[in-house]
Amino acid sequence: MRTAAAVRTAAVRRAAVAGVTGAMVLVVGSGCGSGEEYGSLPSAATDAAPTTAAATAGSPGGADADGAPQASAAPSGGVADLVLAQYTAFWVDVLPRAGVAPAGRREALLAPVTTEPELSHLLTNWAALDADGQRNYGRDRPLESTVRVQGGLALVEGCLDSRGSGVADTATGAPVTRGVARNAVRATLLRGPDGTWRISAITYPATPTC
Repeated sequence: MRTAAAVRTAAVRRAAVAGVTGAMVLVVGSGCGSGEEYGSLPSAATDAAPTTAAATAGSPGGADADGAPQASAAPSGGVADLVLAQYTAFWVDVLPRAGVAPAGRREALLAPVTTEPELSHLLTNWAALDADGQRNYGRDRPLESTVRVQGGLALVEGCLDSRGSGVADTATGAPVTRGVARNAVRATLLRGPDGTWRISAITYPATPTC
């Protein structure tokens, strides 16, 4: 049975990532099930054929001398593969490193794969975790994902293995929350003027599992 603190933290996390304002705590990788629509594609997106692919656990991008990841180069297979590469890098590489980095480094780490409004949501809610003496730990592992692209907008609907992630007490390292085995997720990505796809919104569908 989860503690009251764990239930509260998981509920707050779902609202915070979905774009609800206020003093909230973000917990990456524990719980799921927000029904809020925060960025999506029309059902008839046709600019690129819908592509289904299994996200891998490797990072598609490199890193600069300061440790910030570089935007990934387009893999073979077209736009959908590029979108999926950025989505995967966000979960398995960038988000885990930014979540434990000093506050002043987080934006630089996120910027190659994240844009507004998600960028500000993450920074704001990590600051709230800092104030509470907590931090993220671990990482979410993307499982199967479906990519749809319409012009400069893309939608990835997929599933995360979040068992290895959650929130921990900064002083002791003891977990406060733990993620679930199959966590349904939706990510909206925008293509920037530089041609790079970046995540602009993360939501958790009403269906709690995937």
